[in-house]
Amino acid sequence: MSRRKEVVTLTGLCLQNIADNMQSVWMKDYMTKNMEEYNFLFIEGPFNQLAGSLVQELIRILGESHKLNKGSLHLLLQPHLLELSLRSCAGIVNVAIMQLVTVRCKHLTSLDLHSCNRVPAASLATLIEGLPRLTKLCLADTQCDSLVLEAIGRRCPRLCELDVSRCKKVSSSSLLSVVYDTQGAAFCCQALRVLLLQDVKPKGSPEQWAQALCFILLALPSLEELPNPSLSAALNLLYNKSFTKAGTCIDGFPPLAEVAQSRTASEGKIKGAANMRNHQLNSPASSPKVTQQRSSGMPTLRLKKLEDLEEDDVSAVGSLCPLVEEVAISLGDQPLASWSLVQWAHLTKLTLHCPQKPERTLEEFLAALQVTGNSLQVLSIQNLMWCQDHSLPALLTMCPNLRSFQSHFTVLRQNLPPNEPELPAWPRDPLPLPRLHTFSLLIEGEGSSQNTFRHKLGGFLVSVLKGSPQLESLSLCGVQAPLDSVFEVVYGSSPPRPLQRLRAVSLCGSNVTQWGASLVVRSGSDLRTLDLSHCKEVTCRDHHQLQERARKERLNLTISWL
Repeated sequence: MSRRKEVVTLTGLCLQNIADNMQSVWMKDYMTKNMEEYNFLFIEGPFNQLAGSLVQELIRILGESHKLNKGSLHLLLQPHLLELSLRSCAGIVNVAIMQLVTVRCKHLTSLDLHSCNRVPAASLATLIEGLPRLTKLCLADTQCDSLVLEAIGRRCPRLCELDVSRCKKVSSSSLLSVVYDTQGAAFCCQALRVLLLQDVKPKGSPEQWAQALCFILLALPSLEELPNPSLSAALNLLYNKSFTKAGTCIDGFPPLAEVAQSRTASEGKIKGAANMRNHQLNSPASSPKVTQQRSSGMPTLRLKKLEDLEEDDVSAVGSLCPLVEEVAISLGDQPLASWSLVQWAHLTKLTLHCPQKPERTLEEFLAALQVTGNSLQVLSIQNLMWCQDHSLPALLTMCPNLRSFQSHFTVLRQNLPPNEPELPAWPRDPLPLPRLHTFSLLIEGEGSSQNTFRHKLGGFLVSVLKGSPQLESLSLCGVQAPLDSVFEVVYGSSPPRPLQRLRAVSLCGSNVTQWGASLVVRSGSDLRTLDLSHCKEVTCRDHHQLQERARKERLNLTISWL
């Protein structure tokens, strides 16, 4: 069955046509008359009549195709723009361009200057001071420093998202300027929900950096995301109330104990008002007395995403952050500690990984995962040992609403009896995963090549593939199960035919031949990529034959082999 290439929209074709003719048509008059004039406010022409979203898309197309220069950017920086991203043309953004944005684009609500590192901090600060409507700002990998961060704190009260990742000049004291105005002695940027600090290395002692992050957590009541390796230390500082001994966090800013008291009092007022309303509506469960007890405790953080959380910190962090939706837990080398996922009722994305040699088993975590399995949409389990054949099917049965499953397991060699028992028949019933879009399984270890394990793994894959009608991406790496037989059974199933939405298949290093690969190719799905790298049973001749089949059937398919 031939498959057509993706259809480009009419809007996309028109914008691409403009981009292709930018120099020869749209820039012709500008090049002869106005090339050196960067400061006039208005340019009469077609782009001031184009919707702001289309102007931004045109900037992206020109930038990614390396057709954008300062002159064409001058034409496209229109006053009616509400969103502007210069990420695709960061190399040509300089002080003059920043001045132009400052003068002409005063209504921006979203600005992305990722990697625009030729612009000095003073120009960035001047720009930001003139954009009080900003709700989203990306300054990642720029010269952002204390001057810029102070301008953000003073002039951007509506800001909801701020990215200062990989900014080398960001320090703990300058970072606090975003959330606290020392001159006015008041908290600022109270609407901030996302503060991205990836690869921002702490200057000074690690304790001071942890105190700074703790200050931010307390100062921002709506904060949902604060990715940084020191976040766990800050959360532990808050959980243990160690800030009462820490004194002043940083010179010029109030002590952490004072910030915590202000946050707790503010939350107490809000809860008290809510409970009073409930009490007036004859709700006996709420009372002023209960409110007073709650307000005397620790503040509730609204963090929804936690990265690289140590296993030992799960219980403490869970009590502070009950609204977490995404978490990545780094596992130690000790048996399962006394932690649970029950405190995270909203958890939808979970990652469990051993950073070193796999010492932990999948079986240890089945009970913990059963508590939250029904709500999980994304599950990643990396570098664990898989010891019992039924564990992985049992895990997926617990998680019927998964959209993505990624895994990496080591299988140890099992001591089988001298007379190997008869291999059981493969299950006929599918394992129902109606929402699964991505399935990835990487297997290694001596036990992965044993006949019993290979056979049972094949049956498990048949159940998964037959029960995943929405599957778009399939990755089976190092899988020694007989995949030819797996695909024969799956594609031979009665209607509706499975795997009709597959777009990407990787069978790298797995046990498959040309026959199994050809079943995937001619399945009738909208397949775009097929990776057969390091498949020992696929020869160079097989690869050429598969490519020839794809060419004859006019398939938009790339087949990799090595």
